[in-house]
Amino acid sequence: MVIRARECGCSSPGVAARGMGGPLPRRAAACLGKFDALHVGHSSLIRYAREMSLDPWLISFSGMAEVFGWPERLPLVAPEHRGGLLNSFGAQERVLPFREVRGLSPEQFVDVLVDQLGVEGAVCGANFRFGFQAAAAAEDLVALGRRRGLQVCVAPLLARAGTVSSTRIRQLLQEGNLEEVAQMLGQLQKPQNEIPGQGVYEVSLLRDGAAVAAAVAIQADGVFLRETELASLGAVDLLFDRGAAAREVESN
Repeated sequence: MVIRARECGCSSPGVAARGMGGPLPRRAAACLGKFDALHVGHSSLIRYAREMSLDPWLISFSGMAEVFGWPERLPLVAPEHRGGLLNSFGAQERVLPFREVRGLSPEQFVDVLVDQLGVEGAVCGANFRFGFQAAAAAEDLVALGRRRGLQVCVAPLLARAGTVSSTRIRQLLQEGNLEEVAQMLGQLQKPQNEIPGQGVYEVSLLRDGAAVAAAVAIQADGVFLRETELASLGAVDLLFDRGAAAREVESN
């Protein structure tokens, strides 16, 4: 259900957060969430934004791992493919520095959406939380939006053999369950880069979730890692530093 709130209200006293990047274009709707994977739940947010007659913008956050001391993880969507995938969804993205917004109260966070980003609507999932220490829930966003004249839509959670989430997708990938992953993504998102030409490349060798710096030689008769034919290692991923291209290499 789309909730329209147009009453005027006073914003809470707050400070302008840095690094927001200026106002979004007119008729923008902020789609709020963690957009590690771009899955069917996120496409649902985009659809609700369009039903509000607004243009969907994913509002994502950078630097969360650094702030919380989490180990760095490879993104579920390769950076070089993210823009094209967003275009296929009919959405755009604004990335905000998490360090600058983590300490905002719920009221201040809504002020950022309205006063700094200039959005006319916001869409979130039913389990969305925001504000310092996740103090506020989706229903609070509805109430605060009403005070600021902001349209708010709370989208129901989707289930595909369990709640759809980036965390669940990572678990399924660890289990090798690509069928359920494809259901949650709505399409099988897989890098389509061509392997580079012949030469020696610095790479990250990815296997079983671990990344190891290495160098590979690409030759006419195969790909070799420290005098070992790469195919003998089975299924691995290579991340080429030159162009950050990803390529899966599988043994026959």
